[in-house]
Order: sequence, then structure tokens, then C-alpha cells
Amino acid sequence: MKKKLTLPAFALALLVGLSGCDLQVDNPNEPDRGRALASPDDVETLIASTYQKVWAIGHYWDNANFAFNHVSSRHTATWGNNGQNDLGREPREPMPNSTSYRWAYVFYEHWNDAYGGIAAASDGIRAIDEGLEIGPGGERNARARAFAVASQAMLSCLLSLWYDQSFIVDETTDLTGELDTVDYDAMFAYAMGKLDEAESAARAASFSLPDNWINGNAWSNTEFADYLVSWKARCAANLPRTDAEAAGVNWAQVIQNAQNGMRDVVVIGEDRSSDTAWWDGLKSRAQENGTWHRMHMDWIGMADQSGEYQDWLSLPTQSRTPRKLSFGDDRRFPPANVDGTLGESVSPTAASMGPIHRYNANISYIASRGTYRQSHYGDARYDVYTLSCNGCWSGDMEHMTPVEFDHYIAEGHYRMGNFAGAADIINVTRMQAGLPPAPSNPTDLVPSNGAGECTPRKRYDVQGRCGNLRDAIWFEHFENVFNVFGGLEFFHGRRNDILPTGTALQLPMPASDLEVLQRDIYTFGGSAGGGAGNPTPPSIVPGSLDAALERAAFALHRLRAQQKAARANQDLVVR
Repeated sequence: MKKKLTLPAFALALLVGLSGCDLQVDNPNEPDRGRALASPDDVETLIASTYQKVWAIGHYWDNANFAFNHVSSRHTATWGNNGQNDLGREPREPMPNSTSYRWAYVFYEHWNDAYGGIAAASDGIRAIDEGLEIGPGGERNARARAFAVASQAMLSCLLSLWYDQSFIVDETTDLTGELDTVDYDAMFAYAMGKLDEAESAARAASFSLPDNWINGNAWSNTEFADYLVSWKARCAANLPRTDAEAAGVNWAQVIQNAQNGMRDVVVIGEDRSSDTAWWDGLKSRAQENGTWHRMHMDWIGMADQSGEYQDWLSLPTQSRTPRKLSFGDDRRFPPANVDGTLGESVSPTAASMGPIHRYNANISYIASRGTYRQSHYGDARYDVYTLSCNGCWSGDMEHMTPVEFDHYIAEGHYRMGNFAGAADIINVTRMQAGLPPAPSNPTDLVPSNGAGECTPRKRYDVQGRCGNLRDAIWFEHFENVFNVFGGLEFFHGRRNDILPTGTALQLPMPASDLEVLQRDIYTFGGSAGGGAGNPTPPSIVPGSLDAALERAAFALHRLRAQQKAARANQDLVVR
């Protein structure tokens, strides 16, 4: 969909985005576009700071990241903060895209950060193109320009991943004419072209990045170019809104970029008392077991061997309550005690902790907001970062991981019919966790041991049947992209059609900008997208007979559960 507008309105919208940043030129992490063009060094500082907007979109929690962790049905909580209560409810409701919404930054913070960074990068490029020399004879121009184009590219990619439509803006934009919004496919195509341009510019130059531009990474020009190749894989794999769209992705190219890019990127966090931008809210606030985070039953239920998850599924959504589960051979989860029960200590103990996941005896979430959202289980993999000191969160912060890109490769192999190649990749983490290898044939069940255990079981399946190769790919992805970068869990869920019915698949343009531009406010999610009380089981193979039988079995089991509950209520009335 394209919508025209005159540039004075859009320029005002950009300024709205920039004005909320509290930017200062004397801090290299905080660009001030109005004052940063006074000297070559100031322009270089402005350009260097644009990456902070990429970091903010990917790693802060006071934006859409935290809310969409809950939308993905991987995380759960009932607190109002960050829109997690509103956006995590089932049945899904239309997203409250309104200027009066208390947590309206869920809709506008990514948008503002993206356009703030793009505008600053564009100003820097324009100054260089007009003859500005950074360093003697302009010796640092090539580095500054390549970095600025890279920031434009990454931020444009993120706009395509998050929003249904947006504006293409760079140093060539004519601010006296008209602009159209473009849909996410067009924005993605533009972003990929910019990534190509930035990669080529980096490879053609010779430089080293100062280690505070991407904190702790004094990369060479070649290493920086390799990092941009990884962005090509991340952007292309996460763009699709549905499984049908994902089928049309150039997965061969995704695999090539995922193999050849920089696959392991760690950024160094600093003490926040210095107002540093280098901190990671996803790895601190968004994994706090005592407050903001528990694992959703839809995630951990796939690993349950006790049957409790299947019983939980059989109930109407509002009747579900948290369960204690058992995880068999999967060593990532808390082990069973000698007596067969799980550890119940609130503090980490050998009984309550697995290498990655934690059992919590307490349930702190508000029952009136839905006991179906309560869970005993949480993640603990970033405890070292979280506990580095009280509220400062110093230390290593994962930004890209090898296993993230391995899973793009595995998904690509599966979608291209190379099932053995996909199985080989996911079996690395499966077997490290103590699980048997997944099958190399998509119709085979995951092998079970003598006790009938298997991980994963089919998602949303009340019968508790063992999963197949695709279920195993999904589950290993669940287990290995937790809070690495904002949106990865949500993007994975939408492109595989495994989000609860009625879930919004993208953000609308923020209401605040729509009002400035005098355009109708709109939103996504809720009844417009389905909105059934329980999630519809996903297709094993979309459109197949198996998929139809899966849905029929689910519906029959749910109907019987509702009839049983109704009879029980009648018996209580008679008594």
C-alpha cells in the first residue's frame, strides 16, 4: 500500500522522532543532528553514533521488544509495563495503537530510533559528498561513509521487519517534494541494496573501527564487511509474515550469507551510572524470573514428558493453571529429585536449576489477568551478565551467535528439501542436551526411549504425540535464540505460522506520526486476525491431509473437555 504526503508533514514527523532522543554532541554515543556538523570530527562522531540506534532497537526493553516477547508465546508475565499484559492476553485483542495509550512507546520507539539514526547518517554522508574532509586529506572519509551507509541499511532492514509500511529516506531524499510509504517488501529490497553498497565500500577501503563505535570491537574493514553479510542473512530469514511467504525466500542465499558472515558478535556492556548506551535490557530485565519473565507453557510444554501440558491444553484457556512438568533426558531443564519431584527453592539450587532453565516455586503473576499465563519455569542463561553488579549490567553482551545462523541454515535446508542437512545441524544442540538425534525424514517421529519419552512433542497437541523433524527444528530454535536480539523469537513464530490465532504479525505506523501526517490511525491483531480462544494447531505440512487431521483431533478433544466441564458444573448445581 502506498500513501502520498507532502514533505513538510513528513519532515515534522522525522523531527518528532529525533526530538525524543535527548542527544548531546559531546557524548560520542549520543548524536545531536543540529550541532554535529560544525567540524569534521563532529561529523565523524555523529556518524559513529548512528549505530547506537541499531543497538537500541535490538537490545533495549523499553520499546517493542519486551511486549513482542510475550506476543511470541515464548515469554509470559501479567504486569502492565511495556504493554506485556495487553499484548500477551488471549484471545488476542487489537493492538492499542493510540497516542493516549500508556505504553505507546511500544509502537513508536523503534520507528523513532530508526529514523533518528537514518537522518543522522544521511546528514553525515551529505556533508562528505559535499566535500568535507575527515582527517588529513579526507583519509577517514571512506570509513565514515561506509559506516553511515551500513547504519542506514541495518535501520532500514529493521523497519521492514517490524512495520507494515515505512518511508525510504537517505541523503538523496528531496525534502521539497512528495514521499510515498512503501510496504515491507520494498523496504527490505532497499535495505538489502544498502547492505550490498556498505559491504562493497568496506571491502574497497582499508581501515579499523575505533573500539567504541561497536563497543569492544576494533574490527578491520574486512571484518566489518563480514558483519554486514550476517545482517543480510538475519534480515532475509526474518522478513516473512507467514509460512507461505517464507516458502518464497531465497534460502540458498540465506544459507550462503549465514555461513560466510561474522557469526559470533559480542559487544561489551558498561556501568550504566555513566549514562552509557552499551547495556542490554533483554539480557537483564527481560529474563528476571522474579519479576518480568517466565517461560510460556506453549514453549516448555513441547518438552514435557508427564502429560501435564496435554492436560493443560485440553482445558478452556481461562481455566488453565501452572503445572509442574518433567523433562526426561533433556539436560537443559531442571532435573527431578530423588523422590521424583522437582526442586521448589526460590533461590537457585541443584534441584531447581538446569544449565539453561530454572524452576521457581512461587507464582507472582496476577491471577485475575489470566492463570493461563502463569508458569513455574524461567530462563537463566544470562545470569552472569545480570548479576555482574546491581543494576549496571557490565560485561559481554551477545549480539549474534553461531547457533542463530546455524538455525537459519537448518531452516533453509528443510525448506529446500535437504532434510538430512537440517537434521545434522539441529542434532548438535539436541545431543549436547542428552537427546537422541532427530530423524532425517520429515515424516518420521522423533525417536523415543523405552519409557516413551520424546522431545519435542507436537506443538499444541493434546494427544502428546512425538514431534517430527520440523517440530524438532522449531524447538531447537526456541531454545537457542532466547533474548539474543529483539524480535527474533516473534519473527520465527510468524514465519512458521505457530503464533496464537489473532496475533498481529507486524506493527502499524505509530499513531503519533499518523496524527502528525493527518492520516487514519489503524492497527493489527485480535478478531481481524482470527481471535479464537485457543491457538489453532499448526500444519505439519501446510495444506496437507495430516494438517487437517491434526486440527480435527484438536477440535474434538477440546469439545469433549468443554462437555466434561459443563457436566461437572451441572452436578454441582444439582447437589
